[in-house]
Amino acid sequence: MEAQDKLTSLNRGYIFKDGACLSPPPADIIPPDCGADGFVSLLKGIDGMFSLAARRGDYILAAVDRVRSHPLFYAVRDGQLLLDSDAFALRARLANPGLDHKALREFLITGYCTFGDTLVEGLRQLEAGKCLIWHQPAQSLEIREYFRYTRVYAEADLSLQALDRMHERVFGRLIDSLGGRPVLIPLSGGYDSRLVAVMLKRLGYSNVTCFSYRGKHRGECETSRKVARFLNYPWHLVEQTRGMWHQAFNSRQMREFFRFSTHLSSAPYIQDWLAVRALKERGLVPDDAVFVPGHSGDFPEGGYLPQIFEDKVEFSRDNLLRALFDARFKLWKCPDELRLRFFGPRIAEQLRIPEQMSAETAASFFDEWCWAHHQSNFIVNSVRVYEFFGHSWRLPHWDLEFMEFWRRVPLPLRLHRYLYKKYVRAFQPLGFGVYKDVSLERRVRNAWLRNQYGEVMDPRYGRFLDYRDRHAYLNTRVESLLEPNICYPDFVNGQLPLLRVDLNALQALAVIREFFGRTAGGNEP
Repeated sequence: MEAQDKLTSLNRGYIFKDGACLSPPPADIIPPDCGADGFVSLLKGIDGMFSLAARRGDYILAAVDRVRSHPLFYAVRDGQLLLDSDAFALRARLANPGLDHKALREFLITGYCTFGDTLVEGLRQLEAGKCLIWHQPAQSLEIREYFRYTRVYAEADLSLQALDRMHERVFGRLIDSLGGRPVLIPLSGGYDSRLVAVMLKRLGYSNVTCFSYRGKHRGECETSRKVARFLNYPWHLVEQTRGMWHQAFNSRQMREFFRFSTHLSSAPYIQDWLAVRALKERGLVPDDAVFVPGHSGDFPEGGYLPQIFEDKVEFSRDNLLRALFDARFKLWKCPDELRLRFFGPRIAEQLRIPEQMSAETAASFFDEWCWAHHQSNFIVNSVRVYEFFGHSWRLPHWDLEFMEFWRRVPLPLRLHRYLYKKYVRAFQPLGFGVYKDVSLERRVRNAWLRNQYGEVMDPRYGRFLDYRDRHAYLNTRVESLLEPNICYPDFVNGQLPLLRVDLNALQALAVIREFFGRTAGGNEP
């Protein structure tokens, strides 16, 4: 059985209780007499980003928050529960079991494992909004759900004023949790990080610095600079080139980050890794700085919903699954019939999808899957960047009140982010809009280049390709990232040039090579 001090060390993150922010959550947050039912009730009332674990009587109780921001992993061996925040350490305790090839197929086409799987046989992860209850005398394990992101059909005040009051409370809690520490905002040209910057300014928080990255001539960087200047916040640009990415991606530091961030269950999300490292090297990140990115405001507000939810009134189960596959199971081209056969039955069973449903119901199922897996296993995993460099973070768009507000907003007000865009026009008078896209002329030129050469204009592909050798850059194939001891699914086309493959698909292949290839001790399938 896990020792109590080991369990207490798994209390991470922060929670809000009685108007105070507790970080990390104290050991007594779970009462001494707490049982299984009491634990679930406790979790339903907690707001924050956390993982919790404790022994209470005959029980071991553990939980992650509503978006799995602090992952926990578990396994049962010889009648004992093994629990850890480090998937690699737990794998070692299990005598290094091999690659789970069923999980591999889904990992390669999405970039992460779902429904509690990891890439390792017998090693499980605790899913978002769920808790673990281990009864030692019976040696029984139960996984319970205390939160599920589904549509709430109830009367609610959805006025712009109500939305604004909700934002004030959410960002008021954020400010209370900061304790005056400096804030760094990765400020893009879009809506979500802009809300963070605007609300902090409006509520009087001045210790804020904004930054952007990629090329200085990109339109989103210029929009970011305008927002920061309008709010009178310092702003820094970190340019990213093929050479910078090539050097960083092949460094020992990046290999350390891979282990730190992937948890044997997701590809690393490293969008602002270079920028954070560069800012620290310039001395622009105080030791106690807190990063506050804009993840994931577009998700609850409707930004993820594809056009089909506007076009169709009624959905069949296959209609919904195809919409989900087109949106999230797309790192490799795979025929619909294969995606339905490989992944459809499991998703339909786990989400309890009916044969026929309304568009509103279908959108709720779509959101539920995206919340539980794409958001929780990939997007939220981006905070590992800040932790890797020794910094705290906050995700105000996953505040419980923020989530509860948008769960009550009906589909027509979320399509194309209709309600939120209306709010922006009324409550964010910055004098200029968000970044949309490059000019028509540039889009036509980029489309031609992609058709001819693939993603030749994207410097991030320098992670995998030697930018100094033009021929190699244009012609290196996927097979260069494949391991002969791994049985890859048929949809992984080894003959494609890397520039014609989704960047996240390549990063998923890099994870497999790093941790299951021959030099990593991978097992034969």
